[in-house]
Amino acid sequence: MEIRLENVWYRYDGVLGSDRDVLRGVSLMVQQGEFVGLVGRSGSGKTTLLQHFTALLTPLRGRVLVDGVDINRRGVDLADIRRRIGLVFQFPEMQLFEETVAKDVAFGPRNLGLPEEAVEKRVREALEQVGLAPEVFRDRNPHRLSEGEKRRVALAGVLAMRPEVLVLDEPTAGLDPRGTATIEKILVELHGQGKSIVLVSHNMDLVARRCQRIVALREGEVVFDGPRGTFFENEHLVHQLGLKLPRLLVWWKEKRRGRPELPAAVYSLEELRRVVRQYTGMRANKVPE
Repeated sequence: MEIRLENVWYRYDGVLGSDRDVLRGVSLMVQQGEFVGLVGRSGSGKTTLLQHFTALLTPLRGRVLVDGVDINRRGVDLADIRRRIGLVFQFPEMQLFEETVAKDVAFGPRNLGLPEEAVEKRVREALEQVGLAPEVFRDRNPHRLSEGEKRRVALAGVLAMRPEVLVLDEPTAGLDPRGTATIEKILVELHGQGKSIVLVSHNMDLVARRCQRIVALREGEVVFDGPRGTFFENEHLVHQLGLKLPRLLVWWKEKRRGRPELPAAVYSLEELRRVVRQYTGMRANKVPE
């Protein structure tokens, strides 16, 4: 699946409206199999942009194309678009409403009119994908789970629709390190299965570890769209956007000083281990948590 935004402008009207454009001529493309990080200050337009992917918002000007089809054109099957592009809002657990985990995860597939046997299969598979054993969690009340478990149930409800693209708005917000690591592991596995992922996050450590491409917004405009390494090399832009360099990268730059033969950047512990194996003379003690 390919998602393309062409010169998209948007401004809120009504009670929450203003005379300021929230999106200003945004153009970008997400191709099959990419893992894209969407970054920027709060209020830069990231969440507004995501909602254009599935026509929850309609641009004032410009187009949103999915596999070449303008999704805001009359007659387009938006239900199918929203099945194929799974949108996970910030704090999705707030949308849990059924009395059991299984019923919550089954809500979407059941609305597709699938046979009950197929619905049950999707519920089981989705719960397994997010690391929740179906036999343990299916009959539990989702509102009595931990925050991390609630987050995973909400994600399972999206995965049960079997989307081709997963779009997530701050999926680790409010989670402790263990919960964050669990969500990261799930995203890595889903990407390995061929799903495209668009991740909005202020967690630059997570973005640096997993996103090969970065799209940065500032006041509704794309100010960077390119490789991860190029983005983090531009420290001035990173700080202008109100973001911080990844902790491991900062640590690495200090350790690398005076060793020009070493790679200029390291973004994950996996990369660090490979470098250490290659350059056995370097010690990897005191790696930041």
